[in-house]
Amino acid sequence: MENKKKRIIACPVCGKTVVYENNPYRPFCSRGCKGVDFIRWSDESYKIAKDGHENDNGVQNNGE
Repeated sequence: MENKKKRIIACPVCGKTVVYENNPYRPFCSRGCKGVDFIRWSDESYKIAKDGHENDNGVQNNGE
């Protein structure tokens, strides 16, 4: 019989610890936290900062 260790992770929304394996909402702890994350994505709350002054095409503008 195998003795596998359960992987415990923290929910990225609320920080609650939860078992990763067999969790239908992973990496979240619940349906609610999964929904909160979706709302944050749809509201564009998650953003990656641009370096310098790039236009929408990704071309660097050097003040010219």
